[in-house]
Amino acid sequence: MIKYQPNLDSGLWSRKCIRTFETMDDLRNFVVKKVNRILLCIGKEIQYHPNDVELIDAGHDPIMGWKNYRSIILDGRLIGYCGE
Repeated sequence: MIKYQPNLDSGLWSRKCIRTFETMDDLRNFVVKKVNRILLCIGKEIQYHPNDVELIDAGHDPIMGWKNYRSIILDGRLIGYCGE
């Protein structure tokens, strides 16, 4: 089980929006689908693919205590965090 926490301005809302996924592919598909939907709404024609999502080791998670804590990066922007 992989937990996903979006990178929002409010830490409280970030924690309230935590979602759980079965596989890393499910997580990547969710992130890309969400970002593509937002881009379509604002008139951008850029479409991302799941292989565009980068996972970068973020070290130790001091707040949630997740293992394998990683930053989720898409096109150079921090989208959120994931871990087990």
